[in-house]
Amino acid sequence: MWRDPAQAGAAPRGQGRGGTAVSSVLVLNDFAYVQGGASKVAIDEAVALRAHGLDVTFLAAVGSPCDALRDAGVRVVSLGQPELLDVRRHPGAALQGLWNGAANTALRDLLQRHDPRRTIVHLHGYTKALTTAPMRSVRAAGFRGVCTLHDFFPACPNGAFYDYRRQKPCELRALSASCALTNCDKRHALHKGYRVLRGTVQRYIAGFPASVRDFIALSHRSAEILRPYLPSDAALYPLDNIIDLPRQLPVDVAANRSLLVLGRLDAEKGVVLAAEAARQAEMPIVFAGEGPYRAAVEAAGGHVTGWLDSAKVWDAIGQARCLVFPSRWYETFGLVVTEAAARGVPSIVSDITAPAERIEPGVTGWTFPSGDLSALVARMQATRGDDVVRQASRAAYDRFWADPPDRARHVRGLLAIYDKVLARAAAKGALPAR
Repeated sequence: MWRDPAQAGAAPRGQGRGGTAVSSVLVLNDFAYVQGGASKVAIDEAVALRAHGLDVTFLAAVGSPCDALRDAGVRVVSLGQPELLDVRRHPGAALQGLWNGAANTALRDLLQRHDPRRTIVHLHGYTKALTTAPMRSVRAAGFRGVCTLHDFFPACPNGAFYDYRRQKPCELRALSASCALTNCDKRHALHKGYRVLRGTVQRYIAGFPASVRDFIALSHRSAEILRPYLPSDAALYPLDNIIDLPRQLPVDVAANRSLLVLGRLDAEKGVVLAAEAARQAEMPIVFAGEGPYRAAVEAAGGHVTGWLDSAKVWDAIGQARCLVFPSRWYETFGLVVTEAAARGVPSIVSDITAPAERIEPGVTGWTFPSGDLSALVARMQATRGDDVVRQASRAAYDRFWADPPDRARHVRGLLAIYDKVLARAAAKGALPAR
């Protein structure tokens, strides 16, 4: 696992310079329920922190509090606002999506009840309703904000550094003139225009990401891409997502015949490439997901199951010889690769993606140059050997379970980051007295 130099010398919990140790956390997220990966992480962390004895408040723009937050005793403030996708029914959501003044006001009220020397404001999802407006008040009030980099929206207008029209990673400077004038959006040029406007408001009015000095990165790849857009004195802290899985015996992958792809069937996910590679390798391949490229995948010989619930996804992994992760864009984590390793299923991973850094090529899995059909065919053919795939299975399984990223490990790491953030601020004299 990579480490950022800014983490060097972190003090043990409760022993930060100036005696700082976090006791309260304000979690900011678009939704008060699980809607996508960022919301799941935000809610899981809030619940885990509350169970650890911290005072936790969850500020959301959309929805009623989910059972997990209520049952854990997390204080929830939900603004009951529409999300940006509801703009046809709620036209005001377009303006709210640029600058959510109500969220900013709500956070200012919450900050008045907390001690900046013992409080962290943690931003998760914000592009669907919340916006980065609240972060303007965080620094102004003398509090320390932390942002988890779930995507590339802190810099890139479309959140992916990917040109969906040309189907390749984008190398333009985010929000430059060239960026603003390039129609790279998956939907429409007008949608790109709105996102450029939102990114401009985010950068120059909300002052984000410049207003934050501490970021949690899910991979070295995402940190490397975003680093040029963050403040020069920003600290990036590595922290895996919570992956709480039951330990089972490793899958007998040599007894399985099919390759497996999990996720949305879209061009940037490389699914057509995977289907064609499997056809050329003369190996069966299953796609557990749904999307606009379903017909193209099936035409190339792939079997599509549609979306599966979590239990059936777990079963699908257990029936796989190898997972294929052919994504053409960078990704920020790639959860399914780690989940497969927990079952002892090795992966073939595109080399530009974040999960590639969790693969030891030829040991726990394989990587291939992104978009390279012949290379992917060769990697698939390598899994034909029963001894080869069994060895990779055992190595992937042993490496995962040697130090599983479960809830307990995650909350320890998160609290260590929080305390380091407060200690760093105290050392600079940046924490006001209360």
